[in-house]
Parts: sequence; C-alpha cells; structure tokens
Amino acid sequence: METGVAYFSGRTLRHVRADLEDIVAHHCTYVVHCLTETDLLYYREAMQEIVRATHEVGLEAWLDPWGVTAIFSGETLSRFPCDHPEAWQMLSDGRRAPAGCPNHPETRRFLMEWVKAAAETGADVLFWDEPHFYYGPWRGDLSGAWACRCQHCQDRFRASTGRDLPLLLDDEVRAFRESSLLEMLGELYREGRRLGLRNALCLVPTDLEAVGLPEVARGIRERWAHAIGRDPEEIANPLLELGVSDWEAAASLPDLDIFGTDPYWYLFGAEPESFTRAFTTPAVEVARRHGRQCQIWVQAFSVPEGREEELRTGLRLAAGLGATHLAAWGYEGAAGMSVRCARPDVVWRIVGEAFAEARG
Repeated sequence: METGVAYFSGRTLRHVRADLEDIVAHHCTYVVHCLTETDLLYYREAMQEIVRATHEVGLEAWLDPWGVTAIFSGETLSRFPCDHPEAWQMLSDGRRAPAGCPNHPETRRFLMEWVKAAAETGADVLFWDEPHFYYGPWRGDLSGAWACRCQHCQDRFRASTGRDLPLLLDDEVRAFRESSLLEMLGELYREGRRLGLRNALCLVPTDLEAVGLPEVARGIRERWAHAIGRDPEEIANPLLELGVSDWEAAASLPDLDIFGTDPYWYLFGAEPESFTRAFTTPAVEVARRHGRQCQIWVQAFSVPEGREEELRTGLRLAAGLGATHLAAWGYEGAAGMSVRCARPDVVWRIVGEAFAEARG
C-alpha cells in the first residue's frame, strides 16, 4: 500500500523540509507536488531542490500539472491563454474560453515542454490531474455553452466522422471530446516514459447513474436546474460534460502505470461509504484488467466540523476494495487556503492514522 498527499504550501526550502518530515510522520510514502506555470517561469531550481529534499526523506516525488493550460484541475491561474490567444477554446455560442484547446498544436507543444521541465526536477511520477475541456460551471458560466468548436476541433471531427461538428452536444460529440483528451494524454505519457517517469491519471467521477447512485445524480441535476431556471426532468447530468467517462479507454492507454479517481463525497453531497464503494470498485476492476495500479483520493479540504471521521471510513474502504495507492488532497487539511477544513488539524491527524492502518 502506497499513501500520499498533495503539497502546494510553499517554495522556501527550510519550510518545505519541515513539512516533508511531518508528511513522513503521517505515514506517507509519496508526495504530489504541484508544478504550476508560475513554477515554470520563476521556481524551476526551487522545484528541483524540493524534489531532492523529498527523496532525501525517503518519499517518492510526483508532479501535478496543476492548472496548466487550464486543461488540468487546480486552484491556480494559467498564463498560457494570455500568451497564446490563438490556442483558446471556442464555445458553442461563439464566445472564446480562456483555456488551451487540447487539439491545438501550441497547447500540445507547451504540455510537452512541461513534461521536459518535470523530468529535469528528477521526479518519479507524472500525475495527470482531472483533464477536461472548458467547464462553464467551474467558472460561474451557467450558459450551458460547451467547448470546443475551434477550427482544429472542427477539422478533426470532420476527418473522423465525415460530418460537420454540430452545435448540439450529443453522444458523438462527447465521444470526440473524450477521444481528443485521451489522444493528448497518450502523447504526454509516451514523452514522460521516454524521459524515465511513470504516469498516473486521475479522472473526476461523473457517471453517477452508471454506478448505482441515481439519488445523488438527481440532487445534482436539481441544483443545476435551479441555477439555470430549468425543469430538472428536461436536463441531463451536467457532470457528463466534465472530463472522461470512458474509464475502459482511459485505463487501456499504453504507458499508463496508475489509474485513479477522486470520489469526494462531501462535494457531491453523498454518503461516504456508498459513494466510495460505487467508484472505487469499478476503478480497481478497470485498473486490474489493464495491468495498472489503482489510486483513490479522499477530500481533505472543506471538511465540515464533526464529519472528519468519514475520512477514516473512506480510506479503510478504498484499501479494502483493492486500491494500491491512497491519497489525500491536501496537506494539513488545506490549512493555507480558503477551502481549508473546519478543523484542519483533526483532518490531518485522522488521515495520518488511517494511512498507518492501511500500511499495516
């Protein structure tokens, strides 16, 4: 059993060293460091030092393209759209979205440069964090417009299907978007492997109905319908527009080592045991079918007071169902962020205890 935590608390080495010792004391075997666009611009040497310090305390170093090109998740800003306006995604209503298009050559080039920079730090694993096209609700955009209809996407869709890319987000368009993300990931995996790194993928759990959670899906649909002034019966689950729902295709890509998901029951308004089981079981199964290890994340941010013990429940269950890697987002219950837990110290203590138990 491998156990880890996401870390993005600082770049000053003496503080990072102290935190790394604390992470070891909480029974972690790896750390997911966030290598942001800001790091690429100003902290490359600092990140190399941080990776060395991670190895010195006996931890494996993973790197996350946190917010990079606004394709990967993260509470940080991307400068890529400012520097490369030609690579912006195009929405179905004609507006431009400030995120790199996965099908644009400049986006691919930039991400390949990120892989090179990550390899130069001496890290062990590239952690591909929730890849997705522009998703309006995360930006406060409730228009329902979807991406991407740029010329590169239209040309690729026409070449693969023989028809023009429609304005309606139908099943064929959803499949095209997912295949575009997977094709991009395949290129990045190959480059990472060539440079001596392993690859891990985390996908947002989206298809709630497929895993037997219709009540949770209904609740999300009702909240979304209320926000946009529609009848819940008239709309589909909005999460199906986020990321990749075809886990079989995602896990089968060559050069992938670890397949995972993050069933954050607090965010979904769900019950911890049923929600963790519903997504851990298929994640473990698909990972095993393709010879991958399986990583399950728990939400160690925005945890309400009095509900901290649910983390122990989720971690125990994920371990019991066959996950090879457990992880918590993030260090010290995200104490340095506005999404900090109500009691970060309690969350961090429970995560450490659960990791110790999982590792025997």
